[in-house]
Amino acid sequence: MKTRKFLDALVADGVHVFVSLGHVEFSGPEDRVAEAREAMNAFPSLGGEIIRLLNPSPADRREWLDSQGENVRREYRERVDRLRKAGVAEAEGVALSTTHHDHNSMLPEHMKPIRKIRGMEESG
Repeated sequence: MKTRKFLDALVADGVHVFVSLGHVEFSGPEDRVAEAREAMNAFPSLGGEIIRLLNPSPADRREWLDSQGENVRREYRERVDRLRKAGVAEAEGVALSTTHHDHNSMLPEHMKPIRKIRGMEESG
């Protein structure tokens, strides 16, 4: 949880956090990037935690889903049903990946995609 807050603070300050060749990298404002690198040096386990947050395994995603409220689990089940009806192979894995991604985006709020517009019904 602390790692997620650390990442959220960096992203809010304009730092791009990414994994390259198995290492965590930062780009953005020099002072914030320097602080992030200092934190990585001070807490050696931070790199592995960031990598797991940015590139979670299927087991990590399943653990996350199991810890969520009923609304998120219902969203997952509905996606599985829609994907199965559409004939998508690995419907559970795809639904888990997209549900996790939608609820764990590292993008700042103003850059996240618009999912629904108030007052307009979804077609379909």
